Amino acid sequence: MPIPPLPVSNYGTHGNAVLVFEVSGLATVDDPETGNPVPIPERLTYLAALKVQRPNWQGQTGVDMAVFHCSGRLLEPPTLDPRLVSGSQADATINGAKGTFDLLASINVNRAGLAATRQPIEGSFRVVGGNS
Repeated sequence: MPIPPLPVSNYGTHGNAVLVFEVSGLATVDDPETGNPVPIPERLTYLAALKVQRPNWQGQTGVDMAVFHCSGRLLEPPTLDPRLVSGSQADATINGAKGTFDLLASINVNRAGLAATRQPIEGSFRVVGGNS
């Protein structure tokens, strides 16, 4: 589910992150080998405005310096799909860097009023090809 062009143009100057999650869709196909129904994956794309912070580690042994903490708000769509839970992973581009975004648990929020205020989002971003 790509983001339509109009919302991107409305929020493009504010958004610095594109997150693409893959979840099990409602539609199924039959597995040719077993005949069992298998869900067809669905891609959910989000535009967000995220602040990126490097962890305050002093280069200690075993610390992954390619992982950043991110927090901010969704721009489009304004709320996360309920199928996304803590630990859900997304292919991400944040500030032009490509990597993986791991969604952190969020406080149970009343989703009714979030369309106007935009849902907060938090997670960790691991840059692909960064120091490990």
